[in-house]
Amino acid sequence: MSNENSIEKINDEKDWRIRDQDIYLMNKELRFSKFDKSIRNHDHCQFCWEKFSENESDLHVGYCTLDYYYWICEECYGDFKNMFQWKLIK
Repeated sequence: MSNENSIEKINDEKDWRIRDQDIYLMNKELRFSKFDKSIRNHDHCQFCWEKFSENESDLHVGYCTLDYYYWICEECYGDFKNMFQWKLIK
């Protein structure tokens, strides 16, 4: 599937969590990681906005870009990994 067709498919989806993330997350390499407050005190899933932090009530692990800039919760990763064609780096 071409990137243009992928973007059309994503933009056609009715899932409320999809908001043009294809612009910066399509075909990205991701790693499963523990959230580290030394980078920033919290972050949010790029899809559902669940909060990542070291606070007890927040998410502590998830998928992130290699630079730790974008975070994705486990549920959203499972829902969108094929659509966004992510590559998991170990």
